[in-house]
Amino acid sequence: MSEQLLEKILLVVTDIQKELQDIREEQKAIREEQQAIREEQRAIREEQQAIREEQMAIREEQKTFREEINSLREEMNAFRKEQQLIREEQQALKNGQKELYDLMNALLHRQDETDAKLEALTMDVHHMRGEMTAMKQEIHALNEKIDSHYKQFNERLNNLQLDVDFTVHKTTMTERELFKMRNRLFS
Repeated sequence: MSEQLLEKILLVVTDIQKELQDIREEQKAIREEQQAIREEQRAIREEQQAIREEQMAIREEQKTFREEINSLREEMNAFRKEQQLIREEQQALKNGQKELYDLMNALLHRQDETDAKLEALTMDVHHMRGEMTAMKQEIHALNEKIDSHYKQFNERLNNLQLDVDFTVHKTTMTERELFKMRNRLFS
């Protein structure tokens, strides 16, 4: 009878050892999953850093565009002042003496050339403004894409954090059950 009892105890101990082995394997799998999650988090952080660097480059480009726009505005103001000076000179010549009539005609011809150049410059400025507007729209679209990617990364990161919290909770529960089982076995 004691042999049968010993065999039963041996079977129970063997079953418990198998369960302990299964639990250890589960813990090992959980640790491997945690390591994979950490690696994914590291990759996400690297991607976020790359996005931040891209954002800084875009900001630098925007700053350059603003500086170019300011430069163009200054040039336009200079052209306007120059045009105003030419008009003032033209008015003075019209009010001048009749014997300067031929000279005035020459100046008017010169004025026409200047107006043509200014018109060409105005067209160029309008063209540049159109291109800058298109660039602003593209930059705006890029910013929206970056915002969208940033939100997606945050959602992924939050989901990963929830998964890690769940895994930690599950591991704690498993360790608690193991502790209870050990106490029952060895008490």
